[in-house]
Amino acid sequence: MPDALSVQPAPPRPAGELIQPPAVRGEPVPMGITERRLRLILDALERDGRVSVKELAARLAISTETVRRDLRDLERRGHARRVYGGAVTDRPEGDQPFDARARVATREKARLAEAALPLFEDGMTVFIDAGTTTLALARLLIGRRLHIHTNALDIAGLMGGACAAQVTVLGGEVRPEYRGLFGHRTLSGLREHVYDVAVMGIVTVHLAHGFMDLGHDEAVIRRAARAQTRRSVILADDSKFGRLGTVRTFALADIDTLVTNAPLARDFAHAFHSAKVDVIHA
Repeated sequence: MPDALSVQPAPPRPAGELIQPPAVRGEPVPMGITERRLRLILDALERDGRVSVKELAARLAISTETVRRDLRDLERRGHARRVYGGAVTDRPEGDQPFDARARVATREKARLAEAALPLFEDGMTVFIDAGTTTLALARLLIGRRLHIHTNALDIAGLMGGACAAQVTVLGGEVRPEYRGLFGHRTLSGLREHVYDVAVMGIVTVHLAHGFMDLGHDEAVIRRAARAQTRRSVILADDSKFGRLGTVRTFALADIDTLVTNAPLARDFAHAFHSAKVDVIHA
């Protein structure tokens, strides 16, 4: 005689799937409160690239501890990576189109750029490389009496209209994904000068592997700039830390100054202190 009730095991659930409550027969499946909240957080992450604990708590009218619990849940499912004060998408920023990268963490980049301003004095000769974080800094340098050398098309256009600055564009081959100039002509132009300060962005900062990029061309430019400057400066917002790139550009101890937008995690703070790197944070 067959069993009165035969229970089949449920199929395995994909790791990233948001769990919904079971449906009532004949009715649409409603999303639970937690699932709706997670969906809103995911939408914000996809739109902005990062979210803030305080802003989410205010927007969703929940406690900051509830937000942190939600972010831990999303991180466990592979949707996000928690950083100081919030979370970011776990896709490296440098792997996105330039316009998309420019929209990510705009306030953090602006705060970081403002923290870097004391490094510059009128009359300095400064190299600024191509990137969205260095572009945020260039906006704040408008009106300063500086000699700017750059391989960044956006920075050249921005600073070229500032009559106080003298702007030199280093030639080379245009790379649209970076909005910059790269190649042997760029390297040749860089090596003809010595800079007071060389300011560079970076894709990731890894405790074991140092400062990393996703492309060889950008790594080569940054190494050449470091060799031609009295003070090498890396700009990196907090979403860059702890990720792996594909090209090891510098060891942590290879640069003079790191500028970021938030206090470093203890392991990174110890590493940079041991390497005698000046750390400036907003």
